[in-house]
Amino acid sequence: MRWLLLLGALCLYAQDDDLARHAQAAATAMKTGDYAAAEQENRTIVRLRPQMPEAEVNLGLSCFLQRKYSEAIRAFEAGLKLNPNLDNAKLFLGISRFKLNEPSTAIPSLLSYIGNHPGDFQGQYYLGLCYLALDKFSLAESPLERAQRIDSSNTDVLYHLTQTYLGQARQDASKRDAMARLYQQTVEKIAAIDPNSYRLHQLKAAAYQADGNEASAIQELETLLTHDPKVVGLHYTLGCLYVSQHQYEEARRQFLDEMQMDPPYPRTYLQLGHVYTELQKPEDAVPLLKRALNADPPSRGQAWEELGRAYRMMNRDEASLDAYEKAVSLGQRSSAIYYQLAMVARKTGKMERSREALELSQKLRTAEPRNTGAKEQ
Repeated sequence: MRWLLLLGALCLYAQDDDLARHAQAAATAMKTGDYAAAEQENRTIVRLRPQMPEAEVNLGLSCFLQRKYSEAIRAFEAGLKLNPNLDNAKLFLGISRFKLNEPSTAIPSLLSYIGNHPGDFQGQYYLGLCYLALDKFSLAESPLERAQRIDSSNTDVLYHLTQTYLGQARQDASKRDAMARLYQQTVEKIAAIDPNSYRLHQLKAAAYQADGNEASAIQELETLLTHDPKVVGLHYTLGCLYVSQHQYEEARRQFLDEMQMDPPYPRTYLQLGHVYTELQKPEDAVPLLKRALNADPPSRGQAWEELGRAYRMMNRDEASLDAYEKAVSLGQRSSAIYYQLAMVARKTGKMERSREALELSQKLRTAEPRNTGAKEQ
């Protein structure tokens, strides 16, 4: 990845020996990869020159390179407040927000950046990833295609393009044939660039999974992970496969490995929380499920449902009822959740609500498939 140090402000320090010394020390630390030292120097500069936007951006970059994304965001925002025209701050602000699983808030910064730099790979790539994270597959396709034209040999971009085609095929049946052709052409491009690409194994595992051959999908991913590619989503996918096989200890290990990614796949918090409830460890589940509420907004309904389960296991009936009600309000309306809501409502003395929920549960039971807990979307 191409990093741009915003050191143009050094000339402004020329008449101030103390500032110049800190600026030079920060620049040296950045060049040698000592980002913690650079951060300390940049904090000193910000303290001495609080109205200098470049100083804030340099601080943000030194935090970003340490994966301290929340602190980086604060610094980039401060720099942009002082000077809204610092385009590199917009780029790294958007990437930082994406890294914190906040794709919807990352998009405006990235759009502003690529408006001035349409030929920049990072801007187009991360904009595509943000739309992809929000399941906005048709919107993700265009920036990822632009990124692919900028770097035609990048197999990661091609892989993410396959996901946009699959997503569009799922969302719109009329596009299915066209998307299938694009998917196949893109897989062929990956194979032509790198016949040994781990992305091909990842796609092969997904094909096995789609065909219901979960054992082969697990074997494919386990083999792939022996080479230890540091890729977001691989351990997560394998963990979900183990959940479907009710192998919760294996799933737990995979989700914990996924948590070491930068960042982990956002739904990992939900799935690991689900695993802990299945392992009868609700105290371990609750913090993860609370994080899932912010990390993956599309799955909030599922997270509240799992919190309802966990709280009930802990005999926190009022909290359980509140969680189930929130889940229902967000669209989680299976017979199982209404049954659980009915039971906990009865325990808290809300008899009318219990009766209503039980009636809904009975009405839905014959019209739905069996519920097996948290599901991958």
